[in-house]
Amino acid sequence: MVTSALMQTATAACLLLVTAYAYDFSDPYFNEHLQSAMEEIMEEEMLSIGRVQRDADQGQEVADEYFKCKHRNLKTCCGKINLMKNYGDKGKIYGKQCYEEVVSAFKTNSSSTADDDDSMMDMFSCEKVKMIKLKHICVHECIGKKTKILKEDGTLNPEEIKQYAREYMFNEEWSKELGEKALDKCLSQTYNSVTKMLDEYEIKCNPSSVQFHHCLWKEIELTCPESKVDLKAKCVRLRERLRKQQAAGM
Repeated sequence: MVTSALMQTATAACLLLVTAYAYDFSDPYFNEHLQSAMEEIMEEEMLSIGRVQRDADQGQEVADEYFKCKHRNLKTCCGKINLMKNYGDKGKIYGKQCYEEVVSAFKTNSSSTADDDDSMMDMFSCEKVKMIKLKHICVHECIGKKTKILKEDGTLNPEEIKQYAREYMFNEEWSKELGEKALDKCLSQTYNSVTKMLDEYEIKCNPSSVQFHHCLWKEIELTCPESKVDLKAKCVRLRERLRKQQAAGM
């Protein structure tokens, strides 16, 4: 009887693990969306540095327009304006601050005796890829906590998320019903709450925000009203990929 009970408990635990929503950075379209958002954050820092340099030396050309235009690929295949652009950080108030905090945390918490500057790491190494993923997760968590859409433990704060999304994301008339359905579905999911990708860094960040972000983005693209669907080839490929994932239960 005891053995049977233990087996049932273990089975239930396994089912919970299976049904938990997880994002493993395997979707190139969403990865592009994430990276574009991150580059916007980093771009603001570069612009700030450029302005300081220009003020210090008027003879030095700093290509502000290059940075302004380079990463404007936060495009959408649903509507003219990207509904997900303001996810978590309307006005990009906290992005730069959180990025700096996360980078500092990596340097402080590294147990490696190697150079802490991750720019020196082989960009094709597994460690570099893991570090990029972990930084995305940690920056997402930091921003979410500052905007109150996440609780202090990094888990979702549903009421704050709904209020934020209604005010800053799904505020156009055509997007309201679309947004509500996506919110209902994604807020009902169970998300993995802890990740630790690099042994040499004693950093643990909650991936719930990235996972929820992916769920919401996917639902918006999958259930977009026909009148708002972008018919560009890239968008057609995106929807085909998402439908295949949906059919496979992914």
